[in-house]
Amino acid sequence: MSKNTFPVNGGAMPSATLTIRNLIDEESGEVKLWVLKGLAPREAMRTWGEITPRSLRAAVRTVADTIPEMQCAWRQRHGLPVATTLVMPYGTARDGVRRSAF
Repeated sequence: MSKNTFPVNGGAMPSATLTIRNLIDEESGEVKLWVLKGLAPREAMRTWGEITPRSLRAAVRTVADTIPEMQCAWRQRHGLPVATTLVMPYGTARDGVRRSAF
């Protein structure tokens, strides 16, 4: 019996590298586009059950929604400044009013 030299997974990338946690490069803080492109078909199959151009675009948007938060967390871990915005409500607060005062 001869030894099979082909990889068991067909030469595909290991699944451990295609995770949301690996979306941001830990050394530079840049987005790894190859991870984003690899996660898109998985998300499309999980959410819509098919890989079509529309489902791939929606999957990329779904995965990419976490990028700003992950980059902010990376900046905080590395001691870099993070810009924050304080949003104040319109109008004055009144007791017993649940709807806006517009």
